[in-house]
Amino acid sequence: MKNNKKAGSPAALLSQEDWKKNAAGDSSSYEMVLALQTTLDLEQLLGLFSTHLGAFVAHSGFGFSNKKLGVEFSVGKKGRHVCSYNLELEGESLGEWQMSRDRRFTEPELARTEAMLCRLLYPLRNGLKYREALSHAHTDPLTQTGNRAALFDSLQRELELAYRYGTPLSVILLDVDHFKSINDRFGHRTGDAVLRSVARSIKDSVRGSDILFRYGGEEFVIVLANTAKDGAVQLAERIRRTVESTVCDICGLNLRITLSLGVATLLPGETHLDLLHRVDQAMYLAKRGGRNRVADAIEA
Repeated sequence: MKNNKKAGSPAALLSQEDWKKNAAGDSSSYEMVLALQTTLDLEQLLGLFSTHLGAFVAHSGFGFSNKKLGVEFSVGKKGRHVCSYNLELEGESLGEWQMSRDRRFTEPELARTEAMLCRLLYPLRNGLKYREALSHAHTDPLTQTGNRAALFDSLQRELELAYRYGTPLSVILLDVDHFKSINDRFGHRTGDAVLRSVARSIKDSVRGSDILFRYGGEEFVIVLANTAKDGAVQLAERIRRTVESTVCDICGLNLRITLSLGVATLLPGETHLDLLHRVDQAMYLAKRGGRNRVADAIEA
């Protein structure tokens, strides 16, 4: 079962001060309002909301999505009965909130949920704006992939998780072959189009959990969580074949692009910089070996 409703009209008429005063009349709502002002992190914010809501409306799991920002996550167990709300504030769509459990939600519970969702709207909009600002700060504008700063943040985080849970972590570093000659012969506009085309081909080849970054110039890095060397090599080879077989129709030119790719898997005691150094060496092995190939990093 799924109920689709819109939440937002009541709160859309309130100023932020009125919003706080209105919540103060209900001590539980006021405590929730104060809690929601302690973070701009979306996952933490919605987790706090779920906790406070759970005191009145039991639910086994919740989820949130915002298609514009590419945000989608769920927490807990999804039950048979799902209630969904489209959240709006001052005419702006904020996304969709879902909660679920195995028994049907009652009308009083739904009314309580709607009232409490109205308290979520301002903190949620602030959290979304913060997420959007972070996204812009960590995105390469040309290829719409993560930038170098985002790579270091992500790699450090994944490395910590790999050590904590004993899971493998691999990276792929790839370089567009003869890219300088493309720029010199056809101009930087064509070179930029080549980089965008390569980025699209890579995105079409990787899993949703794999993260692509522009490392600099014509180099890209893919971070592969919970992936051992064999899986990383197979993916690198698939990317190489995909790009090689794709004719890039760019600015009236039919260009064939090839890549040189290096693969490295985290070794005990390595830092993220150690891992990047080894994968960089592997990529240069592929270059020296004739380009348009995949090379493994040396592990000792």
